[in-house]
Amino acid sequence: MIKCCILIAVSVIITVSCTHDKKSPIEGSWRCISVGSIQFNDTSSYGMARNGMIKTFSKKYFTFVGHVANDTVSLDEYGAGTYTLEGNKYEEFIVYHDIKSLIGKSFKAIDEIRNDTLIHRFNMDSVNSWKLEKGYTTEKFVRLK
Repeated sequence: MIKCCILIAVSVIITVSCTHDKKSPIEGSWRCISVGSIQFNDTSSYGMARNGMIKTFSKKYFTFVGHVANDTVSLDEYGAGTYTLEGNKYEEFIVYHDIKSLIGKSFKAIDEIRNDTLIHRFNMDSVNSWKLEKGYTTEKFVRLK
């Protein structure tokens, strides 16, 4: 009887220790391919080139680094923090950022994954809402392999 109880206990411990947490669908590294703001009924956008911007997600952390450039702006950008993803609702808490006023802030977005493309939509002016408003920003990333 004692041997049976010990065997069951060992089996339970092995089973529990072998279970893996479900991997987030956005885990890994992504390259930003476009950024735009939807201006008129989701049909018009303008873009800002991002040269080499990479965003990486682990189980609960994110980090990004890159260079932003268009005709009038050229700057380096970086940031890091924690994130949660529940369904398509993404929220990050910024711990490090090149824009110091963003440190300690939360940021909400709606995420969509299409094959190896991550589409990240958010309100630039009201980052604490998942409801997208006219003029929301869209970032598109492709998964790095």
